[in-house]
Amino acid sequence: MADKKIGASDYLALGLYAFAGFGLEVVLSMLLPLLFGIGGSDYTLIHHCIHWTLTCILWGSMAMFLIRLSRKKYSFDIMKLNETPDSKGWLLAVVVSIIAIAVTTIVWDGFKPVQEYNGIVEFIFQNVYYMFEAALILLTIAFGQKLGETLIKRGGLPFGGIFLALTWGLVHIFLQGGQTGVYAFFMSVLYGLVYILLKKNIRYSYMMIAIVFVL
Repeated sequence: MADKKIGASDYLALGLYAFAGFGLEVVLSMLLPLLFGIGGSDYTLIHHCIHWTLTCILWGSMAMFLIRLSRKKYSFDIMKLNETPDSKGWLLAVVVSIIAIAVTTIVWDGFKPVQEYNGIVEFIFQNVYYMFEAALILLTIAFGQKLGETLIKRGGLPFGGIFLALTWGLVHIFLQGGQTGVYAFFMSVLYGLVYILLKKNIRYSYMMIAIVFVL
């Protein structure tokens, strides 16, 4: 399918599919307590590790499916987004990332990895889980950015970050409350800025977003 035949609705669909991928964990969170026979609040370390592992499998499968779908059906191969960012872009991306990490540190009342640390096994599993979540975050941004640029015909604006904020960011309000939702909304825009500043380079953007997400 030629790129000129692809409309904004196609990129909207891809972005919503990526956003829906986060919901797979919600479904899993409803099923696992039934299988384990205990509530989520009573999970032991092994239960949490199983949850994180299965979530990673679901998210990884969804990410691979969307990358393949966008390439074959919509002629949008995000793996070929490999333009090299300039020094100014790198500098600004680092500044935005430092701001994001600083905000996270304030919200968490301390450095996030330290605040979350509860043993090496949990630390490893949880951060691998974050890596997969960062992949879906990046896909949502990439498709949202393409949507915005198709509609408005103007690059340089963080359409992807705004799209992420209006989906993944806002849903945090309903699931985790207003304060967390506002934080997720704000961080979404910052992730989108990093994506733009790094010339939409999928590899560099993932690396930076994943680092910020973990820290």
